[in-house]
Amino acid sequence: MTHSPSSNWFDELWPRATAATGIGYLAVAYAVSRWLTRCSPALVPLPEQLTGVQIEAIQCTTVDGIILQGWALAPARPRATVALFHGLRGHRATLMDRFVLLASAGYRCVAFDHRAHGESGGAVTSFGYHERHDIQAVAELIQARWPSRPCAALGVSMGAAALCFAGKSAHAFDAIILESLYHDLDRAFQNRVGCGFPAWFQHFRRGIIWFVERRLAARVQEIAPIDHVGLLAPRPVLLLTGSDDPHAPPHEVLALADKVGGAGEFHAIPDTGHADICEHGGALYRDLVLSFLERHLFEQRMPVAA
Repeated sequence: MTHSPSSNWFDELWPRATAATGIGYLAVAYAVSRWLTRCSPALVPLPEQLTGVQIEAIQCTTVDGIILQGWALAPARPRATVALFHGLRGHRATLMDRFVLLASAGYRCVAFDHRAHGESGGAVTSFGYHERHDIQAVAELIQARWPSRPCAALGVSMGAAALCFAGKSAHAFDAIILESLYHDLDRAFQNRVGCGFPAWFQHFRRGIIWFVERRLAARVQEIAPIDHVGLLAPRPVLLLTGSDDPHAPPHEVLALADKVGGAGEFHAIPDTGHADICEHGGALYRDLVLSFLERHLFEQRMPVAA
């Protein structure tokens, strides 16, 4: 505790001193932009928690030439297929709790590592923006393997954003679940400064954004799920977030649900944050997800071509 005041003083001083020099400012902003958009490779072990489930290693290739690695996990008699899309710095195995839930309810699960994650190709992550091509590739694979069968999509954080950016390509799915979805990239950055990102990032914000835009070949204003989520309609969309999520707070996710109009359904899971709504959501999470899928894959299913 005796070192805290001097540490706080130093943490405030050095970014200001660095920002005062042009070369120092650019060097830090560039380094942070590379860190934010970095590749997150990982070896993904086969799941061991699933009994009575057949696991098949599969791959697909996106329209921009990225090879994605994934799994198809099928119970004995699949009722329908659910494609799952993980969040930033994750991979397909980080969705294990959802595999267990869905497979036990009779759903085939198809999950791929997004570009620049896990065992998939690619060198840059784009917070869901270019990952929209991953969504399209997975949707086409599901349509080719299991044509005319009910299918849904579930995206978490970046995976949810990718579904939004996919727009009408996501209409290949009969129902869509978006978990912990951020409002727009600029606001997401602000929400994370001091909560996930060091507070000194704020001193370099403009430079970081400038370099990120050039690394992704996209303006930050374009990377905004709020401007794209409405394109998912008329497909039914369930939006879920944690009541205590600092990165996808309930009021922002409710604004996203409003963009979907009558096709949208919103719920905040009590006492959960950004990454634990399935793990700690318990019966409420399970009932919301399974009842939504039951209603829209079997009781009120829309034509696939709509």
